[in-house]
Amino acid sequence: MMVRRWGGRIWAIYGLVVFFVLLLICFPFYLLILGLLPNHRFHRVIWFNHHIFPRVFFTLVGIRIRVHNKQVLDRGKQYILVSNHRSAIDFMANTLAFPGVYKYLAKKELTRVPFLGFIVKKLCVLVDRTNAASKSRSLDWMKRTFDEGYSIFFYPEGTRNRGAEPLGTFYSGAFRLAQELQVPIAVMTLQNVHHRSGEARSMDLWPGVLHIRWSGVVRPTPETTHATLMETTREWMLRDLMP
Repeated sequence: MMVRRWGGRIWAIYGLVVFFVLLLICFPFYLLILGLLPNHRFHRVIWFNHHIFPRVFFTLVGIRIRVHNKQVLDRGKQYILVSNHRSAIDFMANTLAFPGVYKYLAKKELTRVPFLGFIVKKLCVLVDRTNAASKSRSLDWMKRTFDEGYSIFFYPEGTRNRGAEPLGTFYSGAFRLAQELQVPIAVMTLQNVHHRSGEARSMDLWPGVLHIRWSGVVRPTPETTHATLMETTREWMLRDLMP
């Protein structure tokens, strides 16, 4: 047990070094492209972030991604994307599982991370959940994002689940937006991320296979309530998190 614990922490330190070295190598490219192009031309940068950068990272740290049930998705269709959130590597695993690109909301605290903060400011909307005006601006941005042809990604738990239960409490924002815009919700479940990245409170990383399952697509109707959408999503995630 002790050997595994220290091995996981040493590998996590290696993973952090790999992540920031890759970010440092790519940063001049980000600085040039994101500094020169208008916001509506960032599609290729987002695609690189979603499909090249994380693939290189996971290869170097020995984690293989296995995505199941992709056939529930319609290629080229826009979705509200939701996933459970347990570890620091979730956001890269999520991007590899979705065949297209999306934009997502980000906590303003991420802007404090060196290099990464610049990219987050350019490609995400920063949300302060204690600020009503920030929430209103975020809603306007999400509507414009759909008009530009992007999907939008949410962690309905809001932040990493650090409790003993498989899922934390859900926020209703993703489900209210799906209901308002009548956009389908694609439900993604990271099934064994705790085997690759330990508990949410710890800093661990282990090589191996990370299994991700598309649990299904919830399709709202004008009669559906956001509470029903949220309940269905939670039930599907819990089903696919069962051993």
